[in-house]
Amino acid sequence: YIAEDVPLFLSLIDDLFPGLKADRAQFPEVSKALEKVALDKGYQLHQNWLNKCIQLYETYLVRHGIMLVGPSGGGKTAIMDVLAGALTELGTKHVIWRMNPKAITAPQMFGRMDATTGDWTDGIFAVLWRRAAKNKNQNMWIVLDGPVDAIWIENLNTVLDDNKVLTLANGDRILMTPNMKAMFEPENLSNASPATVSRAGIIYVSDTELGWEPIVKSWLAKRDSAQATGLQPCFDKYVGRMLEFIRVNLRPVMYNETAGTVGTLLTLLNAILKKYEATHEQLSEAKLERMFLYCLTWSLGGLLSEKERPTFDAELRTFAANMPQREADTDTIFEFLVDESTGNWRHWNQCVPEWTYPHNEEKPKFSQLVIPTLDSVRYERLLSLVHSVNGASLLVGGPGTAKTTVINQFLGKFNSEAMVSKTITFSSLTTPQIFQVSIEGSVEKRQGRTYGPPGSKTMCVFIDDISMPAVNEWGDQVTNEIVRQLLEQGGMYGLEKPIGDMKFIVDTSYVAAMNAPGGGKNDVPNRLKRQFAIFNVPLPSVAAINGIFGKLVEGRFSPDLFSEAVVQVAHRLVPMTVTLWNRTQQKMLPTPAKFHYLFNMRELSKVFQGVMLAVRDRFSNKTPPGGQKPFGGAVTAPEGYLLGLWVHECRRVFADKLVSHEDKAWVDRAITDLCRQEFPPELCKQVRLLCILPLWQPVPKL
Repeated sequence: YIAEDVPLFLSLIDDLFPGLKADRAQFPEVSKALEKVALDKGYQLHQNWLNKCIQLYETYLVRHGIMLVGPSGGGKTAIMDVLAGALTELGTKHVIWRMNPKAITAPQMFGRMDATTGDWTDGIFAVLWRRAAKNKNQNMWIVLDGPVDAIWIENLNTVLDDNKVLTLANGDRILMTPNMKAMFEPENLSNASPATVSRAGIIYVSDTELGWEPIVKSWLAKRDSAQATGLQPCFDKYVGRMLEFIRVNLRPVMYNETAGTVGTLLTLLNAILKKYEATHEQLSEAKLERMFLYCLTWSLGGLLSEKERPTFDAELRTFAANMPQREADTDTIFEFLVDESTGNWRHWNQCVPEWTYPHNEEKPKFSQLVIPTLDSVRYERLLSLVHSVNGASLLVGGPGTAKTTVINQFLGKFNSEAMVSKTITFSSLTTPQIFQVSIEGSVEKRQGRTYGPPGSKTMCVFIDDISMPAVNEWGDQVTNEIVRQLLEQGGMYGLEKPIGDMKFIVDTSYVAAMNAPGGGKNDVPNRLKRQFAIFNVPLPSVAAINGIFGKLVEGRFSPDLFSEAVVQVAHRLVPMTVTLWNRTQQKMLPTPAKFHYLFNMRELSKVFQGVMLAVRDRFSNKTPPGGQKPFGGAVTAPEGYLLGLWVHECRRVFADKLVSHEDKAWVDRAITDLCRQEFPPELCKQVRLLCILPLWQPVPKL
């Protein structure tokens, strides 16, 4: 039963058997061993969670097929590990073998017959089953850790019923020994058939059974006593209240389990306190609280959109004492970081490096011009913090928010002699085998079953568009199941002989990017999210956009090379383009018939790319040898030529994307209105005469 149904069930039992109280079976030796193993592993003796361990033991005594079901972060894996350790303490060694059935195909799992030669090759599960059946000295638990569907698990019906036999396609029948258990660890049973459910013992582990407090207590127990004493009040004061506030009042761009959010907080705290562990520096309560607030902001509030961040900030200011002082009315705590040297708040604007336009290049490589902004700098720092403690990061955001650029900048700062990077771009056609081959092709054998990057280097794998792989008919993303297996278990099962051996990948870290789910875009499995520290990357503000493209235009059309009239026109192009972009976004909304009506930062970039690539001689204040060539049409001055070029680029970027005559005419009118508002009639006349008759006008009948 789920946690909410347990009181109802107990009250029904009381109504049926009034006055009778059924005592729970007692297993004092097992309970004592469970507590010992849990403490040895650094877990907390949380009573609800220990009750689930006892329930698993009770099911273990009477069932040979067991399902431990529940959301990510409920402690399912730890329940299995602790019970296996406790039973090992009591005498008989218990070993757990894990595999993800959705990370491989059915032939790779059970086996395949060569149609030409008739040779049979065992699959990974068949090999593990044979090994477990031959092992007489220890108890073997084979855990199928992945989503359940009605295909692969139906092949195990003969295993789960009283026959206890694995039947393979080649006719082999492998009996299940009394030392073996078939265990399953899915998130839900929405795709399981009644035949499967009735054959297995099922235990549901709600996320409320554990909560986030035991996770924090276990983390604090491993910290320095002074730090733990200073951080405990911060957890008590902020985490519970802000989690509840976000749940009730705010809407993150992507759902994440509470355990995953708190896990991100602990990862950031590990990273930011790592420096002080090495020096044994004692931190003041105020400095420790500021560091905690910084990490809290980017973990609990890391998935909030730009519009909801002020609400988060306002709630935090109602009861937090160490908040930064605003430098502008629009500032929130997201615009500040804790200075490592002083321990005081510092605005991110002070950390953005200066950027200089490459004046010597006539045609600069536009795609390689990366202008640092407040967003890029602060997300690079977050990636660096997570990477410093061997964590994995995931950036989520709409198209054109520079997720890939930020990650590539982050990867580009590594020492190439000590670290290499590999980029894997997912698509709807990416399969688990393609991903596995890509990873295996980047590592070499180190020792035994351990593999790592060549030359004893470390490697950072960047998975772009991690949410793109197709979702199958059961609602599963099989490609992301092997990604989760790699992050969670640190390896993958080899598909070549020897089959059934896990290849462990070491000295490798991971970073990923994806589009925000919704509007036809996929989400990723909740159990995969648990492995990442997730941050939302919103669209840049209008001020940031003006700063980015303003620097480009200012560098390209500098006053020492161009006349004052050309420089003034160029200066006005940036706000005009942003205004046109905003109006087009608001007017041209996507519909089922016009689903491609999406206008993001890439459209702005394309407009200015066309303006930048124009030959500067046409606008220069110096007359070229042989005299100035005619501009064409009614254009008589360089500033008119520049404005005409801008009008042309806007039509190519915005109007050419539209499919109806009315929509294209609306964009033309919007461009004309902007020109008339910003420039004198003499200049507008030059541009208007440049207009060519559009192709969609009807041809007159003869």
